[in-house]
Amino acid sequence: MVSRRGAIRSLLAVGLASNTALSGCLYIAGADRVKAPLVFVSRKNRITAEDATHVVRTIDELRSALSERGATVWLPSDVKIRFEDTTTTPVPIASNVTLASDRGVDGGQGALIESTAYHPTIFQSRKSDIRVTGIRIKGPQMEYFDPRTKSKAESAFYARAFEFIGNGIEIDHCELFGWTSAAVSLGGQDDPTESRIHHNSIHHNQMQTLGYGLDIRNGTHLIEWNYFDRNRHSVAGFGHRQNGYEARFNVVGPHAVRHAFDMHGLSENLSGYSGPLAGKYIRVHHNVFELTDAAAVVLRGISDRPSWVRENWCAAVPLLELKGRRSIIRQTHADAPENFQVSDNHFGPKAVKRGRSWLLEHDTSVRYEH
Repeated sequence: MVSRRGAIRSLLAVGLASNTALSGCLYIAGADRVKAPLVFVSRKNRITAEDATHVVRTIDELRSALSERGATVWLPSDVKIRFEDTTTTPVPIASNVTLASDRGVDGGQGALIESTAYHPTIFQSRKSDIRVTGIRIKGPQMEYFDPRTKSKAESAFYARAFEFIGNGIEIDHCELFGWTSAAVSLGGQDDPTESRIHHNSIHHNQMQTLGYGLDIRNGTHLIEWNYFDRNRHSVAGFGHRQNGYEARFNVVGPHAVRHAFDMHGLSENLSGYSGPLAGKYIRVHHNVFELTDAAAVVLRGISDRPSWVRENWCAAVPLLELKGRRSIIRQTHADAPENFQVSDNHFGPKAVKRGRSWLLEHDTSVRYEH
């Protein structure tokens, strides 16, 4: 049997060659335009209550179950677990654990895990082969704000749902919203890791200075079939030499705080480094970008290996200079494009419609509802 870590590594290696398989069974449904305009659901490899080794309803039960290696922990759809203070966090997760509920299974909404206080991190693990699936995870602040204008230190407002510093991490069919630092952080300064993040709705993570949907801190990661909106950055790379990601088949909604996908220059984040390095690579293809007042993709330096942005659909038109905006897809901190190719992208009001049609045409089991 192939481990989750091995399966993710195979997906990362396949890259564009896997386009013919795509999602298997993808359902794109219209939803509340305020909360999450699109929901991506695959009916393959879903966890149900019958698979569970533990059924939990309280924080204490959850903490105990997640500490057991190999556990499959089920939260019934009607469960609401609330973290009200920092004394109960972070909650560690053992290796080979699956945390699951029924979001997207036969109309299930998924259990809700909610934080009403600013916690640096709710769930934290250095272990490998962990899956989180079908859960709603809500942070303490959905609105945009700038912590630098507050009387408290910026760190007093940090809140993050998950920090994983292990390999073989899979997060799917979850709704992650209201987190000020990041909904999910992956990898560590000395820990390049691998993960697959798919079929999620990641929105309203928009605090100024941070506000990341996915904080890709190190390692190489696959990001596909997600919906993003109202994040300061939906995907942000830290910039380490082994830090990269492939983002494909995602939709980014129209409400921009700043640009959607990026890779930081390492000098922006690592004290004492002053070179132009900006990660291992970014490879961004077949995504729909609905935002029009911020860039879609920004490479903030020079990647160690070739980066490219191809065959995406952007509602904005490049080089309009509206509100001082520059190109929709761009590289900064480089005198000329270096290790960065931009080709075959589509722009303008009709591009989004064509992108949605492309998703339908390339998987016969896809169904789209307005």
